[in-house]
Amino acid sequence: MDTLNEKMLSVKEVGAVLGCSRDSVVRLIRRDKLRAVRFPQMGGRGKNVTRRVPESEIRRFLKANSIT
Repeated sequence: MDTLNEKMLSVKEVGAVLGCSRDSVVRLIRRDKLRAVRFPQMGGRGKNVTRRVPESEIRRFLKANSIT
């Protein structure tokens, strides 16, 4: 799939897919275990951001962390 046309999921949606909380997903992103794209929101001093995770990144994360 083309990465430019790839579906991007919110942190909350990623939590539902992985079966964990929103805070756990944010922790994974901050620890560089899960890659996300940051989109700035209007107003504020740059701290208001929305994070989106590409579907391919979720597949990569699940493959790298699967127990088989």
